[in-house]
Amino acid sequence: MPDYDAVADEYSRALDPDGTGLDDPVLRALVGDVAGKDVLDLACGQGQAARFLAGLGANVTALDISEEMLAHARRHEETQRRGITYVHGDAQKLPFADGSFDGVVCHMALIDIADLSATISSVARVLRRCGWFVFSIVHPAFHNHVETVDDYLVDHRYNKLAPPDWLPPHAYHRPLSTVINELGAAGLLIERIAEVHWRPEDAGGVPGLLYARTAKR
Repeated sequence: MPDYDAVADEYSRALDPDGTGLDDPVLRALVGDVAGKDVLDLACGQGQAARFLAGLGANVTALDISEEMLAHARRHEETQRRGITYVHGDAQKLPFADGSFDGVVCHMALIDIADLSATISSVARVLRRCGWFVFSIVHPAFHNHVETVDDYLVDHRYNKLAPPDWLPPHAYHRPLSTVINELGAAGLLIERIAEVHWRPEDAGGVPGLLYARTAKR
């Protein structure tokens, strides 16, 4: 059972319980004008970022591996139609044809996916020529949210320190070089990076986030 199945109810109550959508000015600046564009929300959870993208005018398809999270997303879509198509599937092996999307967004979810290489390669495959991939992650330079730190340069799964009930207890640390090299290997060029400091009350105790926009060669 995917980790987020177990916390889906608590997660939905904690984040965007009324289904209004994400409010993230950094993400908005990086995705740019998406009106009329075909955009995939990767690892969409309960659909918070999908609703954000639909509100910007995108034609949104949203995918997640957790059926329980998708149930919450679909409930919001039934309450207020935004034209979002929700799909059950694995981010590491996307069930879409090559070149299906103008852009892909993955908001705070890459850190929860075991195989980064497979995920990024799958993203690159479903992007159209000159398509873009925008993602956000916990900044790998910050470690006070982990139980132990073996080595910044070593990829490893870590246990979170006293996570709230609406988060799974572990995630995956990768040094920045690993992320950059995987993007390059998949043919995705970094166009812009934003490093953002958040107060604990803004991000559940996460001291910093990393955002990036990449483009398919």
